[in-house]
Amino acid sequence: MRYKTKVTVVTGGRSYKPGMILPADISNADLAFLKSKKFVEPVDIPAALVDETEDREDEGGDFSGFNERVPEALKSPEEIRKIRTKKDIFNYAASVGLDLGENYDEKALKDLQEIVINFQEEKLEEETGAETEGE
Repeated sequence: MRYKTKVTVVTGGRSYKPGMILPADISNADLAFLKSKKFVEPVDIPAALVDETEDREDEGGDFSGFNERVPEALKSPEEIRKIRTKKDIFNYAASVGLDLGENYDEKALKDLQEIVINFQEEKLEEETGAETEGE
């Protein structure tokens, strides 16, 4: 089953605008989150008919925000600090499993960026077995 986005979705280091078909290789965690928030809807088209190049129009070319230790493509703190709108921070946070809450727009952009950065650092520590413990 393939899914079409209802909102802009950022996952795997790529951005999918509303109405775009998500790739078949989207992570199960990301897809489950998107479905729970009703950000996507199922599309009944055979996967062979989906044009995988349809999303190449977006700005994706020079993306370098992957954290190499976590292949799910978390952005680096520098990339997060380059995000310029609260809505983009909210969308990115949602793509990595962080809910900033309904009142996220009442907080400063820099505060939101730091919340996301801290969340990612904690997530990375959990996934890598908390390598920094005992220093």
